[in-house]
Amino acid sequence: MVAEKKKILLIAGVVVLIVIAAIVAVLLFNINSYKNRIETAASQATGLDVRINGRMGLSFFPFSVSANDIRVANNGGVILILKKLKIGVEIIPLFAKQLKVTSCQLVKPTISIVKDNEGKYNFKSTEKKSAEGGPTKVFSLKELRLSQGTLVYLDEKTGEKTELKEISLAIKDLSIDSAAGDNIITKVSFTGNLGCKQVWKKDVKIDNVKSSLKAENGVIYLTHLTMDIFGGKGEGDATLDMSGVDTVYKVNLKVLTLDFAKLQESFGIKKVIGGKSDLSASLTMNQKRGRVLINSINGTFSLRGDNLVIYTMDLDKVLLSYKSSQEFHLVDLGAFFIVGPLGPIINTVALKTYRFGDVYYQTQGGQGAITKFISHWKIKDGVVEATDCALATRNNRIALKGKLNLVSERYDNVTVALLDDKGCANFKQSISGSFGSPHIGAVSAAESLAGQFTHLYRKAKSYLRGGKCEVFYNGAVQQP
Repeated sequence: MVAEKKKILLIAGVVVLIVIAAIVAVLLFNINSYKNRIETAASQATGLDVRINGRMGLSFFPFSVSANDIRVANNGGVILILKKLKIGVEIIPLFAKQLKVTSCQLVKPTISIVKDNEGKYNFKSTEKKSAEGGPTKVFSLKELRLSQGTLVYLDEKTGEKTELKEISLAIKDLSIDSAAGDNIITKVSFTGNLGCKQVWKKDVKIDNVKSSLKAENGVIYLTHLTMDIFGGKGEGDATLDMSGVDTVYKVNLKVLTLDFAKLQESFGIKKVIGGKSDLSASLTMNQKRGRVLINSINGTFSLRGDNLVIYTMDLDKVLLSYKSSQEFHLVDLGAFFIVGPLGPIINTVALKTYRFGDVYYQTQGGQGAITKFISHWKIKDGVVEATDCALATRNNRIALKGKLNLVSERYDNVTVALLDDKGCANFKQSISGSFGSPHIGAVSAAESLAGQFTHLYRKAKSYLRGGKCEVFYNGAVQQP
């Protein structure tokens, strides 16, 4: 027993000496003397210019390597500025000259991604790296953390800019098969959580984005997705499928009690309608070489609201008054149904051509009310069809039917009608043709709305003596 105790004490002593020696080695080791070698190795591995401007350091319990003020550039343009990088490694494999990374922490990274006029990204290197001697094993990381991140994306051809601020990321069990070939994304897997305080794209602002993350087989899943958008609370899920030739996006989103005025302002439209509405979207679309394929858009999109306010006019008076409507087209009211729900996805040319949308810039005096508003659309292969688009004021009901072909950029018999209590059209007007040069049917600009209404009403009254009419609308909005 005494001999066994001595052996145990001897082994323990040797272990303690090894630990002490390791600590002394760490304290005496000057990792900054290897800075140039590390920069060279990182630059050769990425094909980019990697520089460590700050000091590097080692720490113990747990053992880790850190570097401050890292900059990554390509052809003179800065891609990444990183305040601090901290990498956790296992100490025992170091004695066998093996590096086993367990964790990675990135503090305050600023990433700038630019796509030039030829479709090339600034992080793409022109140098071809040799595959000889390269890693062929699966790279794994128990933990990856990112805090206070910023991402700026600029498309130089379109001028579109997207900014993400205060990004946080916590990933676990990251695995990458470095020998997976060109589409390495199919061999990436992880789980985690994402947060972003603010997202800006054009005039659209999204705050407090939060989501759970999961990646496998080239697909990234965002679940329990929440955000503050258009003055309302959004929730849903999304997937990003990069396993095939095209990137496929799927989005399901509901935004409750959004501010209608903020929705309009987000797309550069003068505030005309105010109040609270609910928005819902379920969309799929493909992206190829950084461009969304319009003919791949499918799904539904809708906006619903009650007791809304029209700030620029009393719509009931407009519909009855000759003076205020003699230069007014009924199809202009179709912009109410299109701008709100479809603003994020349709070509804005459709909202600015001819007189379609002039109602937004006419100040008729006073205010009006919309007691019920529904704008529901079905999208198939890039063609948007109105399935239930109608609004009711205190005295009138208006509906829209027809299609918008986003592929050929044409109106397909889009018709706006003033309805009677049976859903028949007392007065209607259509717009067709290309977005750039549409044709306004039925009523010319010189004819008055009130006069034409009276004429058509008399014809309808005579026809209705037989008790029949052609129902234009039978959706959810009832006659006031």
